[in-house]
Amino acid sequence: MMNPATQFQQLRQHIRDELAAVLDFDSACITTIDPATLLSTGSFTDEPIEEIHNELFQNEFLKKDVHQHETLAKGPIHAASLIQSGEYLNSERYQHILLPKGWTDELRAALVIQGECWGIASLYRQKGKEPFQERDIQAVIEQTPALAAKLRDELFKKRDTEENDEAEQQGFIILSTHYKLLYGNETGLHWLHTFQAFEQIHDQTVMPRPFRALGAKLLYGGSVQTAASMTRMPTGLFLSLQAFRLAQADGQEEAVMIHIKRAQTNDILPYAAKTYRLTEREMNVLDCLLKGQSTKEIASTLFISTHTVHDHVKAMLQKTNLSSRRMLVYFFSNI
Repeated sequence: MMNPATQFQQLRQHIRDELAAVLDFDSACITTIDPATLLSTGSFTDEPIEEIHNELFQNEFLKKDVHQHETLAKGPIHAASLIQSGEYLNSERYQHILLPKGWTDELRAALVIQGECWGIASLYRQKGKEPFQERDIQAVIEQTPALAAKLRDELFKKRDTEENDEAEQQGFIILSTHYKLLYGNETGLHWLHTFQAFEQIHDQTVMPRPFRALGAKLLYGGSVQTAASMTRMPTGLFLSLQAFRLAQADGQEEAVMIHIKRAQTNDILPYAAKTYRLTEREMNVLDCLLKGQSTKEIASTLFISTHTVHDHVKAMLQKTNLSSRRMLVYFFSNI
């Protein structure tokens, strides 16, 4: 059986390969995104871009640069290149990070489907190559809904979640401004090493990308004091990550504490709703089902008929490919 961590990374690499089949580029970074916070939950990064990854993280939160993840994810245009847009002269990222390292253009695309962003594809061309053309941008735009759907569906693919004693404990680690580990409790260190193993990071001084993303959000995000994201481990377990800026005495270096715990069902349900395209009313019915309410009680709670309740349950069964109301409750109670 394939290692689930390898499967996650292979999916990101597969997305890179699908994009390479429709346009030419020299390096890429395919990042999975928490759709609620737009923070990284991991990435497949070609080595030349890995060398400047920390600088790119800082740029994402430190400055108001062009084509940032949030802008592409929320805006009407989900893909753009620095050269074609004419924004390269205004981009700190281009002038001070990419160009000095020999990159002539960057094409970024938010992998969006039904209004939700599940990933970011960043493609690069070296000096000596022509910049990305409008046809390249359109080729990526045509691919993005299908690629976003693959990332979305992978998040909730059924897995046999492994029992893990640390999952019931709360862990924390403390990082410096340079993502250096300052301290961590036993559970926090367990999760740090687990993330490193899943991302195939062999140097234990290198922080996994979800931790770096949270740290960058706080350290370079101006007055932001807290940040959060949720990620699913390749084993199937959902983890909630919360980061806090630590108050320091005068002259001391800033630090960030990342709190790690098992995500609760209520935390996960909004993501499940997005994955299975549940409507707001279906989510209301599901919430009542999870509370153990009968059809009549649900109808009374939501001021709808029992027939309408049955219709919503039937629709959810079709969307989740489950066979019964009991299975529906079990699935979302044990997600």
